[in-house]
Amino acid sequence: MKIRIFNADDHPLLRKGVTDLLKESDDLEWVGCAADGKEALGKIRSLKPDVAILDIEMPHYTGLEVARILIEEGIKTRFVLLTLFKEESFFRNAMKVGVKGYLLKESNEKEILDCIYSVNQGKPYVNSSLTHFLMSEEPTNNILANLTDHEVNILKLIARQKTTAEIANMLFISPKTVSNHRGNIGKKLNLSGEQNGLLKWAIENRELLN
Repeated sequence: MKIRIFNADDHPLLRKGVTDLLKESDDLEWVGCAADGKEALGKIRSLKPDVAILDIEMPHYTGLEVARILIEEGIKTRFVLLTLFKEESFFRNAMKVGVKGYLLKESNEKEILDCIYSVNQGKPYVNSSLTHFLMSEEPTNNILANLTDHEVNILKLIARQKTTAEIANMLFISPKTVSNHRGNIGKKLNLSGEQNGLLKWAIENRELLN
């Protein structure tokens, strides 16, 4: 029996690339795709694919949010996140939610297919360049352990998409102080210098900040 696959990505070329790969594989059955998280949520509920491959960053709902919502609803679909994010925090949050596969967008076709087969059998699969995360002893709930209470509060405001100026006004500190805190938080979370990296992390990890 063929493995029924669904994929979602807001980038048309990337979505088409994965779709074409799935259609070309004899033992896979491509059942549909979506361009944003809201569309993905509805279609996966309806189609109930065996495996869903989701981009993390999508409008309306992130891939991680889609997976979390559907897993909590008890759907039997297994989820793979296909992403640009190499930070361990993203990986660990995905595993905590119940995502079975974590692939980088630089993955080759063999890795994507191997991931699908593994996840369909209930076995976790991680991009080969990230397997060292599996050996890490740092539990998910300790990700914020190195942050001060003040830094956690700032991170919560960042997750609410407050600007540096807005945070400064709310906490009665200067924008420069907020910027310094943002830099320190990014270093403690081992984030790269990617633009808006801290904002992306905060949004993806809102559950940890509640």
